[in-house]
Amino acid sequence: MPSTYIPHHLIHAHLPPPPSIPNAIPELRIHSDQAVPLTDEDYAEPLHPDHAISTIHHQSSNLLARSIYNGHVLELRSLNSTISKVRPRGLDGSEIIRIFFPEQLRPLAQGGILVSKRDKRLFVTVVSQANIVYRLNFPLGTFRPGTEDRFVFTTKGNDDWYEEWEIPEDVIVSCSGISAWTALDENTIILGGGDGGIIRVTRNGYWTPDSGHWSATHHRATSRLRLPSLFSRSANTDEQIISFAEYQKNDHIPVLYTLSRDRKLRTWNASTGACLRTMDVRSTSQDLVVRGSQEGSSSSVTENGSVNMLRVIPHPSSASRYSHIVIAFASTPYSSSSAGSFSIYRAAISSHSVSDLAHAGEKACSIVSAGAELRGFEILPPVKTEGIDNGWRLWATWDKKGFTYCETIALDDVLQFATYIKTNDAILMSEWQQVSSPTSVESFDAAYFDNILSSDPPNLADPEDNGDIPAAFIQHLFHPGRFSILTLTTALEDYIHQLSRKNQAQQTANSFASLSKRFGGVVGSQIEMEYSPQTGAPVVDAFRNKLKVDWLGVWSNVRELDKQARWPIGTAVVEKDIFILTREGFSTPIPNDTAALVDRLGKSNIDPNQFLHLSEGALRRFYPALAPPKARASAIAISMSGSYISNILKGQDATDNTGTALDDFVNVTGDRLASITHEPSEVIAGAIWDDQVEGLLSEEDRSSVRRILSESASVSRALDESLKILEESVYPSPSAQNAELSWSGSGNALLTSAISSIIEARYSLAQSVLLVTFFHTFESRDSSYEDDEGEELIEILARALVIFHRYKVLKWVSDQTGEEARERSKVKKSSKRKTNGGDDVLAEGLGSLRMREGEDDSGLDSDSFDLGYSLIHSLIARQTPQPVSNGSINEYLQVASSFVSDLQVIESGQTDIGARNPDLDLSYKILVDGHAQLAGAFTDMYPLSAGISYVKGRAYLECGMVEEAVKFLEKAAAGCKDGSLSAILSSTNGSNGLSEYYRHICRVFDDQGADQPVVYFGQLAIQSNKGDVAMTKDLWTKVFLGSIALGRYEDAYSTLTSLPFLDLRRDFLGQLISVMCENNEVGRLNSLGFIGFQKDVEEMLRFKARNSDPLRFPNYYKVLYSWHIARGDYRSAGEIMYLQGRRLAEGSSSKFPAFEQSAMQARSYLAAINALALVDKRNAWVSVPGAPSKALRGIKRRKVSSYIPEEEFAKDKRPIDIISLADIEMEYTLVLSQLRLSSHIPDMHEHGVTVSPQEVVGLFIQRGMFDIAQSSAAALQVDMTDLFQALAARCIELSRLSEHNGDFSAATFLQSSPVTARLRGSPSALSIKYLQSALTRHDSAKTNWKYRQAVADTLFEMNKDKKQKWQMPVWLVTWEMERDPESWINKALKHGWVEEAIGWTIEMIRKATPPELLPSGKSDSAYIPYNLIDRVIAASEEGDEKEEKNVQQKVKVLKEEVERRLKGLEKIRG
Repeated sequence: MPSTYIPHHLIHAHLPPPPSIPNAIPELRIHSDQAVPLTDEDYAEPLHPDHAISTIHHQSSNLLARSIYNGHVLELRSLNSTISKVRPRGLDGSEIIRIFFPEQLRPLAQGGILVSKRDKRLFVTVVSQANIVYRLNFPLGTFRPGTEDRFVFTTKGNDDWYEEWEIPEDVIVSCSGISAWTALDENTIILGGGDGGIIRVTRNGYWTPDSGHWSATHHRATSRLRLPSLFSRSANTDEQIISFAEYQKNDHIPVLYTLSRDRKLRTWNASTGACLRTMDVRSTSQDLVVRGSQEGSSSSVTENGSVNMLRVIPHPSSASRYSHIVIAFASTPYSSSSAGSFSIYRAAISSHSVSDLAHAGEKACSIVSAGAELRGFEILPPVKTEGIDNGWRLWATWDKKGFTYCETIALDDVLQFATYIKTNDAILMSEWQQVSSPTSVESFDAAYFDNILSSDPPNLADPEDNGDIPAAFIQHLFHPGRFSILTLTTALEDYIHQLSRKNQAQQTANSFASLSKRFGGVVGSQIEMEYSPQTGAPVVDAFRNKLKVDWLGVWSNVRELDKQARWPIGTAVVEKDIFILTREGFSTPIPNDTAALVDRLGKSNIDPNQFLHLSEGALRRFYPALAPPKARASAIAISMSGSYISNILKGQDATDNTGTALDDFVNVTGDRLASITHEPSEVIAGAIWDDQVEGLLSEEDRSSVRRILSESASVSRALDESLKILEESVYPSPSAQNAELSWSGSGNALLTSAISSIIEARYSLAQSVLLVTFFHTFESRDSSYEDDEGEELIEILARALVIFHRYKVLKWVSDQTGEEARERSKVKKSSKRKTNGGDDVLAEGLGSLRMREGEDDSGLDSDSFDLGYSLIHSLIARQTPQPVSNGSINEYLQVASSFVSDLQVIESGQTDIGARNPDLDLSYKILVDGHAQLAGAFTDMYPLSAGISYVKGRAYLECGMVEEAVKFLEKAAAGCKDGSLSAILSSTNGSNGLSEYYRHICRVFDDQGADQPVVYFGQLAIQSNKGDVAMTKDLWTKVFLGSIALGRYEDAYSTLTSLPFLDLRRDFLGQLISVMCENNEVGRLNSLGFIGFQKDVEEMLRFKARNSDPLRFPNYYKVLYSWHIARGDYRSAGEIMYLQGRRLAEGSSSKFPAFEQSAMQARSYLAAINALALVDKRNAWVSVPGAPSKALRGIKRRKVSSYIPEEEFAKDKRPIDIISLADIEMEYTLVLSQLRLSSHIPDMHEHGVTVSPQEVVGLFIQRGMFDIAQSSAAALQVDMTDLFQALAARCIELSRLSEHNGDFSAATFLQSSPVTARLRGSPSALSIKYLQSALTRHDSAKTNWKYRQAVADTLFEMNKDKKQKWQMPVWLVTWEMERDPESWINKALKHGWVEEAIGWTIEMIRKATPPELLPSGKSDSAYIPYNLIDRVIAASEEGDEKEEKNVQQKVKVLKEEVERRLKGLEKIRG
């Protein structure tokens, strides 16, 4: 018999849900010729497609085969708890694959997965309901069978990956149909017949599909004649074989055992198929067996072959004459005392014979199993280590009304060799032990939710806010490990399907960050608030009831789906542990630790009286604290009395009618412990006892508790021992770590479940101990604590408070999901300046952890396990990977206990509730794992201290709450003085610790992009620095850059001027200038003094201007211009604006419109002109490198060298051009003129046409823009001869137009010109006036009056015809007659103006000095051109003029005037 008593409880893990991305799991399909292909309905009914209906596990390959999609799909995936760290990375492929079949598969059978090292293939064999054998094969690649490697499926280069063979119809008919089957190897399959016989299917040939030859042979169990079934190909008879088991040993005869429904156990030669032995399964309860056998054909689903009821194990002793043990199960479904019994037989084989089966004994099932259905059983060898022996054990798994039930019993008494002598072993050691499983979900019914949810909204001022209802349900739905993601997703999809089409479309289109948020956004979204028709107030009660009913419907559906998902399909041995394989996951039993055992005893889950009867040796090794009988009794008394008080509080409502009084007690205690500072423990406990417990206990209750506690010799000692059990969480069994292995995703999922169960049990016990401590302190003693016992009790009270608080914290951690990290990983924080947070704090004191962010966080463990369902799983997968241990009695308990103990949040004898370094370590691990909100909530459960303030501040910072982060991180600085932060930040030690702390905080905020705290803490670090100033260079940089980022340029300037590092000043100066210019803060830039830096500023701005595009922002030319203007340096301002204009004239690669560039160029020149106009004339010039603008070539440069300093022409100077103000004005005029022309010539700028000044003036003239043409020509120093000729021609043109019928478009310029715009008159008269004004302005002695001459020539030339009746402008005639009448008259004669010439000659003579006024004897003192007069007279006698009377009359007058003049001159001479 086993020497150690070890109770167990179940832990469970769900398989990862199928990925939401289509085709994420590779799919293979068997080709089919079916006329009607399978539909989605075929896959989805009656079970969920991803729920397995059959499953097996293959130990060597670590593969789990699942028949899903209601038997149409075979899924193969890896399932083992550990992975080899050094496993080779092989071919490209997937660790999971799905194969679709054209018909349903029969239940999978052991042996269906085989690894052939010879063929280097993995063979998978299945049989369909259509009796077709499918043989799949996959290359092994680098996979190493029998190791912790992972198989990678690939069909690359393997087109012939399957073959199929249909079993002949005559063979099936001969055995009356088939049901169960098994595979002996990759070439041999055994089918169970309806006649008790078998069909042996064999394959010969090479492994390739086209090389195999199949055959099937029917082997009868008896020689009697049996008529074949004519109605069914599937067996359903009493003789139908339902289970197989085989045994092979070296060169001995391989045997196959079969069990049929009529309880016939047959032995077959596996090589030949011959039936060797037949016997009936015997039992001491024959009546039950017989009745069960007679009606078993229709009573039990397990007898259809889906559950194997046979097991064969090698004999435990190599010295025995028996080689193996056979265990068969016989059900008694109609018994009210047992579900059946397990019969055990011994057998021996050799190379030439097979012995009869020898009955060794039986194990009747427990009374608890009555009415249950067996879903699988396994026999496991004992684990013997360090004196622990749990014995050979039989593990049975049952389905009891849809729930999984597991129990175990020792088999040592049956498997022994000598005659068994019955001993007085304790019942707990020899009888069936129930394996406890969590049942909390069953207690969460409608009444429970009604109790925890108030009928009023949480905020009466906002009746529309009813978020407490979704929050409560979401908290229960997403409790880690309670429901699978697939179950929750399916329930939500069912809910959406029930909505109206409008709501369906809306909810389908919505996007949510996580599944829980999707629940909150979808469920109840169609319920609308109703309003009272009388008052208009919202009817909150009705709305809350409807919302609650909606959520209760979802909750009910989730529970039902979870019941299906957890339904047990079978069992398997995985890595020496029994696994219960369910439709959507797997469970395994693990031993209870000491605290869990005591808690179960207190709740009477294990019979306390039977436990007290255990021998001390049965507990000494595994439960040493409970080995002494007195200690055992004391622990039971404490646990039972605590459970008793807890049950009383559970039965009472809370003060606010939401929850129970126990919830109030727990919450109030936690809040008081989190807010205390230095209050004595007895004061805290007294207040809690008086307010929360005392009034709820009746005198009868108190008497009952005292009676239970009386079983202990000393309550104080019992409390002390119970607290020690909770303080000491070290696993009692030593084990060695395996450095070559690591936990897989499935292993971590089971570890998470184990850790949560351990914490939950310990928390429950801690709660019981605390209640008993309160009771004993305040009910069983006086209020005086002056004696030693009183002091001891106060210490126990303080320890109980601390232990309860710590386990409450751990329970809170185990109840949290990891969704926050997954949500954060989806949204990259753009505010951060670094991809990795660079948390040196962890490198200094918390294990070199690093913050995760962005793509580094996949949110998945190996095996595609989503970490979002559990915070614990996320921590052990990424922050605290657990080592794999060997040699322990149970690895899961070993590692889970080590995890809890390694947290070190509970210290033996601790009485201070404040956070210690391990508490801070745990909080920071939560933070760096991406759960900032949870880390903040974690710190809320502790009294505020320097360390807690630090973690809280970091959590607030990660959540984006910068102000709160600053507040708490500033408070945490107090820890630098008392050394409380040294364990977290080793740099805070020493005299300069405060400065180093501020430096660290400055860096943390800098990583997060929070500039204001960077400046604040950076300045504090600089001010508090007591070390070398050189060490603060990075701080000065952060403060300066932070001030710039905040737009505090004055502060940045102050930092610049105070900077003790000269090498950084120029860099800082350049950065300040660049940022201010880029942010368009030029005005503030100019307002800064820059004392001592002005030359550097100008050099930097000039450099940036030279090397930047003036068309892009910022324009450093403008910045430098404003800089010079602000400082009164107008010459430099003009120079920089001129340089900008030249840059713009050179063109740019920018796509900026050319017209706009020209406009900017003009503005630049204008700004330069204005600036230089404010400078003394001697300094109104600029020197520029290079040649002048191409457009100005040909313009005569002004002589301005007298104003230029000689040093500008020194030899060491590069070639320069001297540009005067006039030159700039000319360039400005040219550009401005081109802009004016662009409105008339649109493509002038588009094609980059360059025009000269003369061409510009000519273009203005062509378009009649005479005002602009005059100003441009004057500014550009262009000759205006052509302009005046065109203007004179325009005047003649206007004079010839009729005032009423003519087209006066040629006179448009007269309307826009300021000279004639306000004058009245005909266009011809106004044009003559305009011409006169233009000549007055631009024609002078400097021009040698050439413009008037050009006008006169034009007027004469265009008016030769007298019929046009043109009259020369009086003002022009008057001016010419006064200036040079001889030339004027000559022109008239030249152009045929004879009549006018005669008149002008007469006028000339008359204006001459009369002879009588001439001095005596000086007749020649008045010049008269007589030759011209002769020519005039001669012209009058030629051509048409001699016939004109007017001409002849004027000639006569002329002659008379000449004659009179000559007579007068003769008198003078005489």
